[in-house]
Amino acid sequence: MTAHRSWFVIARREFLERVRTKWFVIATLLGPVLMLGLILVPALLARTGGDKNRIALVDRSAPEDQALKIADKLQAVFTSNGWTVTRVPPATTDAELLAEVANENVNSFLVVPVDPLGKGQFVYRGDNASSQGVLLALLGSLTNVIVHERGTKVGLTTEQVDNLNRPPQIDIKLTTGQAEGSSGGAAFVVGYAVMIILYLAIMMYGVNVMRSVVEEKTSRVVELMVAAAKPRDLMAGKILGVGAVGLLQLTVWLGMAVVTLTYRDQLLGIFGVSAKGAVLPALALSQISVVLLYFVLGYFFYSALFAAIGAMVSSDQEAQQAQTPVTMLLMIPISCVTLVANNPRGLTSQIMTTIPFSSSTLMPMRFLLGGATWLQVLVSVLVLIASVAVVVALAAKIYRVGILMYGKRPSLRELLRWLRY
Repeated sequence: MTAHRSWFVIARREFLERVRTKWFVIATLLGPVLMLGLILVPALLARTGGDKNRIALVDRSAPEDQALKIADKLQAVFTSNGWTVTRVPPATTDAELLAEVANENVNSFLVVPVDPLGKGQFVYRGDNASSQGVLLALLGSLTNVIVHERGTKVGLTTEQVDNLNRPPQIDIKLTTGQAEGSSGGAAFVVGYAVMIILYLAIMMYGVNVMRSVVEEKTSRVVELMVAAAKPRDLMAGKILGVGAVGLLQLTVWLGMAVVTLTYRDQLLGIFGVSAKGAVLPALALSQISVVLLYFVLGYFFYSALFAAIGAMVSSDQEAQQAQTPVTMLLMIPISCVTLVANNPRGLTSQIMTTIPFSSSTLMPMRFLLGGATWLQVLVSVLVLIASVAVVVALAAKIYRVGILMYGKRPSLRELLRWLRY
């Protein structure tokens, strides 16, 4: 095996060994299925009526307020929301109402206070109090009814009350001043999803490289491979082969994401569901290119570290312990995602998307949110490329010595000696 061809042969072996497995096919096809599920499941659930609520309504208001029939009006509004309302006598105690919830006869109960139009406090208890949909519907219903009754009490007409109670119309779009803009929430969803996919892909395939090295080392297969190729070529071939598998899988996933976002309405129409809520922005070719570029560079950066760890240890247990520092480097960007999302053009975002250990996952999200210019992307890419070159060179030195070392893990002093070797 010639020196200039050995890395290619190893890369091809690593690639074919993985893509021919049934698990690779399953995982590759599972991604598009999950993407379809992300748009179909919420739409199908919304068609079933969303949050249902069986609510017990207790009217303990004073006689003069009962004449306004506030409880009746609340019941009408709740019913229009699709809730099932049961009227309960005012003398019913809280303990009895809680027992109804405990026995699952109702989901919740609402107590109308003695002074509902004044300082009286409405009481809501239920097993769905954590549902944002239920709470927003409850607050909106109470506000509409009480505001109308207060306005009528002070002599306002229904039209005047409606004008006072009408919320302002706000058109909110995400833009950096260069385009029409898009829904901020929808753009965040796409950017966050891309960031998570990159994190999982880099982690999964980086760890895959480490485990492959450990497996070959513990089985002594690597001793035969070293006789046919240089350690540097072994590491390069392994990283390139496994990386090609990840790039293929990620390309399939992103391609399916483009199709799903572009033809969202048509796909939902097949199932007889109409699209509701903010429309997710489609991914442009330039955005897909940036995502794939950062995956490749981020993968090389972290897989070289994982390969070095695999060469340092002699078992899977040691590898799991030794990989913790590298895993923590990947976890730091996850904890900083809100910092980038809240201010994509801020100083913190610029720093986090330039530092090599976090730029591979955070810069694509920042770019999708419109917070990074092409110049900033170029600077980030150049820094990441330089970092990859340094990390790969150092990892190759560790790999060259450690691949044939068995026994305990090397100390920090021994690692420094390997780097100088």
